[in-house]
Amino acid sequence: MRVPVSAVCAAVLIAIPAFAQTMSGSGLANPPITGIVQSFDGGVLAIKAADGHVAAAKLTPDTIIYFNAKRTLADIKPGDFIASGGTMGPDGKLRANEIRIFSAVRSEGQFPMSQPNQMMTNATVEKVMTNATVQQVGSASGVPVIKLSFHGAGAPGTANCTGRSSDAVGGAGTGCVGKTEFEVPADVPIVAQLPGNVSMLKVGVKASMNVTKVEGGAWSAVRITILEQQMQ
Repeated sequence: MRVPVSAVCAAVLIAIPAFAQTMSGSGLANPPITGIVQSFDGGVLAIKAADGHVAAAKLTPDTIIYFNAKRTLADIKPGDFIASGGTMGPDGKLRANEIRIFSAVRSEGQFPMSQPNQMMTNATVEKVMTNATVQQVGSASGVPVIKLSFHGAGAPGTANCTGRSSDAVGGAGTGCVGKTEFEVPADVPIVAQLPGNVSMLKVGVKASMNVTKVEGGAWSAVRITILEQQMQ
């Protein structure tokens, strides 16, 4: 059932601030609203989250649309830019919870998320060590490992480089260079984010939407990611 856009727009002034309050500590810039597409009239997209809130925002010519395409570890190559939320184990090793492959650098750096022991890594792949390679270098677990590098927030040459590249004094890409790695358990979901279009914004599709407030107090969609497409 399609939700009338007028009704959604009337609710959005309440719904989106609620999301902003609950996600303000996520450690992400402009955190996304994730849920199921309720309606799209060609101009306004409405998404209903798991907690029942419905948020709507207007698409503009600058709105970027992506869709997730399933990939495997074998698809990740040196030079790829990837993002991964990971869990730091008691042994000090970072283990990926999910991996996204991007076509360009985005929000580069490594920084903690709001949940305990959770770390966000946005970095360039230097090497993918498969099960056999990991065993050769003495890993008892034999779990594949991805080695990465990234620009962080500290001054060039800073030891233990961390933080967001965009926070460097000279701007993104001018700060310290950090090295990191994480293990990739077999059940970790891996996707590539590819360019999408408005034809994919169908009712029932799972999607996330980054929004920003524009002049007049209205909400505008900055980026939309289609997480799961409908089966044809």
